[in-house]
Amino acid sequence: MLTTLRLLPKVSKSLSAWIGVVVVFTAMLPASFALASGALVGSIDGAVAGGWASPAGRRLIASIVVVIALFVLEQLSGPALRSVAESLGRRLEGRLRARVMAATLAPAGVAHLEDPDVVDGVADAQNVGTGQTTVKDAVAGMAVVTANSLAGVLAAAVLVGYRWWVGTGLLVAYLATTRARADQLRRTVAALRGNARRFRRSSYFRDLALAPGAAKELRVFGLDAWVGDRFTDEWNLAMAGFWRDRPKGRWVPPGSALLIGGALVVTYGLLGRSAARGEISLGQLTMFVGAATGVAAVYGVGMDNLNISYGTAPVPAVLELEQTVSETRFSLGGTAPAEGLPSSCIRFERVSFRYPGQPGWVFRDLDLAIPAGRSLAIVGHNGAGKTTLVKLLARLYDPTEGRITVDGTDLAGVDPREWHRRLAAIFQDFVHYELSAADNIGFGSVERAADRDALAAAAARGGAASIIERLPAGWDTLLSRRAHGGVDLSGGQWQRMALARALFAVDGGASVLILDEPTAALDVRAEAEFYDRFLDLTAGVTTVVISHRFSTVRRADHIVVIEDGRVAESGNHASLMDADGRYARMFRLQAAHLAGAERGDDDA
Repeated sequence: MLTTLRLLPKVSKSLSAWIGVVVVFTAMLPASFALASGALVGSIDGAVAGGWASPAGRRLIASIVVVIALFVLEQLSGPALRSVAESLGRRLEGRLRARVMAATLAPAGVAHLEDPDVVDGVADAQNVGTGQTTVKDAVAGMAVVTANSLAGVLAAAVLVGYRWWVGTGLLVAYLATTRARADQLRRTVAALRGNARRFRRSSYFRDLALAPGAAKELRVFGLDAWVGDRFTDEWNLAMAGFWRDRPKGRWVPPGSALLIGGALVVTYGLLGRSAARGEISLGQLTMFVGAATGVAAVYGVGMDNLNISYGTAPVPAVLELEQTVSETRFSLGGTAPAEGLPSSCIRFERVSFRYPGQPGWVFRDLDLAIPAGRSLAIVGHNGAGKTTLVKLLARLYDPTEGRITVDGTDLAGVDPREWHRRLAAIFQDFVHYELSAADNIGFGSVERAADRDALAAAAARGGAASIIERLPAGWDTLLSRRAHGGVDLSGGQWQRMALARALFAVDGGASVLILDEPTAALDVRAEAEFYDRFLDLTAGVTTVVISHRFSTVRRADHIVVIEDGRVAESGNHASLMDADGRYARMFRLQAAHLAGAERGDDDA
């Protein structure tokens, strides 16, 4: 809660100040009402004896007016306080969500997004504003609970006028029970938050059951009961700490009731006895009874306290996430400009790499040269490390050992974000942006995305022009069935859009173009046609093509075979076939498999 409170003035000093004023004003009303009620009752006898025109009568009229005014203000102040606090809470929610996005986008690499602890932190931080209880509810709850607590203290101060130890004792009893219940709530929230990974796992199984993506396979393979059981198991494991801790607090509710009930019985009994003995007047009795009732406002373990506990729980996760992603292990240094790179060659020099926390090496002393302005194909079995090589080339990771140089300059010294702008890529899992057709191509070079002529030129070269022409709203059509008036594309159409996006990036200044198996879902012939078109369009650009299909990359200027974390063979297609090594054997094996498949189709 304190963390959330410290953030509020940074969001809006004026709203925070207004909340403080309204809190104090609201807190003063119950005690003021008790005093005014006592004055009203105390004036009745004199007013009855002297009439309305007497001083006592005028005091009674004034007391009635004040009591009515205080009652109306009490009814209005609560909603007003909650409204102002919710407004500030909504602003804080927006600020925190922006900080979560900024934190995850801050590192130039992607290592933090593949770290399990960071992924858990992101899951916790993403709960800001997304659960049933939000930060907005927590801020409103804090304002109301603070006003109530202050009101209870002021009511106890009024009761001190009767007996100091009565007011103090009743206040301490309420505070003690409130503390016990609040500690119980904190333990519950801590137990739930400490199992983010289990909750994330249970959410995965829940989403499998609810989302349409897996619906067909769950039914075909009869996995519906299995998924339900896995969700239940993970949920029970995540909740185990909560259930284990719950019995420890069973004494709190009945103990609180006994303590508060006993304190009130003693207080009201003492007041009644004093009134019966004539030690206090009827007006004073009314005032002190009202004050004793008002002390109960301190006991705040209702819905607002639950909102505070659950609504503020994700806030520390946001700050922890910011702290974690700023650690040096996730930072990529370098300040040198990337303008004009590469002009001669990109080299991997004895590069070794393994993912953080993983024992096995992906590469060990890898040497590789990528000549500028030429096309390089990288082939190998699945799992050989081809995609990891792309991550290193794109500087989404730095090598564990060795170095990558560009025109002789260590890539580790180059500004990573400037280097990213020198690259264009089509990955195997390239993004289908549920945005307009213009955005889907324009993202290749955001600075030039408004230039429709340039977009049209890239679309024509990438084979996407005819697709866009057939869209209902042309360039402005949203490429998503989930959008009103939107249209989804086929796999081949999406690939043309991705190719146009990459070509638009090249037109915007990207000098290295990467294809990481974006056509893996196509048959061999369609993939070969795609690569042939791609290599024709990108002649003169430094091009890196990743594939596990040898027959589709033979037109590349240079081909390397990755195996066991090293370059096993290199050369052009003809020289590698003449060498009759790994490449030649795997090429012939795949060609024979394809020929057999084609004969089977013909026989069918």
